Amino acid sequence: MTPRSGYLLRRSRLTSGKDKRLKEYHYATEQLVRIRREPDPSRDMPTAQWPVSSRRDVSYPALEEGAVLTSMPALLLVAGSVVEAPGQAATVYVHGDFNFYRVRLSVVGEEQVEVDYSLVGGIQQMKGKRTAIVVGLQVDPVGAPRGDPEFSLLGLGGRVSILLDQQSRLPLQVRGRAPRIGETYINLVAADIGPTPRGQLP
Repeated sequence: MTPRSGYLLRRSRLTSGKDKRLKEYHYATEQLVRIRREPDPSRDMPTAQWPVSSRRDVSYPALEEGAVLTSMPALLLVAGSVVEAPGQAATVYVHGDFNFYRVRLSVVGEEQVEVDYSLVGGIQQMKGKRTAIVVGLQVDPVGAPRGDPEFSLLGLGGRVSILLDQQSRLPLQVRGRAPRIGETYINLVAADIGPTPRGQLP
């Protein structure tokens, strides 16, 4: 994807287990190309060389001019830009498999969050309370829906919110509704933010 904006250029998703498959999405200007690959049981080859089992051209729905089309996991990155946005809100579109969604992200408050995560590449262990900025997501389908609803963030749906560290903008926690569990949350356990200047904490 394009840095900063999160605009999708290309994406792939590998499913392992009994029903192995690789889905590739190529985002062109007028439409996206969805390619599905499945392994040939008689040959051992890299996933990128699996035979193509289907190819579909998927038209984009009507999007706002200049709209950013991104992926669901990339919302963890996009949320950080909302904090600096005028009015502390932004709207992006996300693509699942066939369906598209309009996602409005807005800052809805701050709160203290108990954290316990490590910084990869260093010896720092972040533990204790941190001030978090709460970014709420309002999700609406765009265009004619196909099949079951696809939107989720790390497996969570419903009223999803992302809690960002006030200083580093790291996503400390994601809240939402999980199937068969109900309202729950996922905490950050490790992060790799690259080299940190000596003496500075994130």
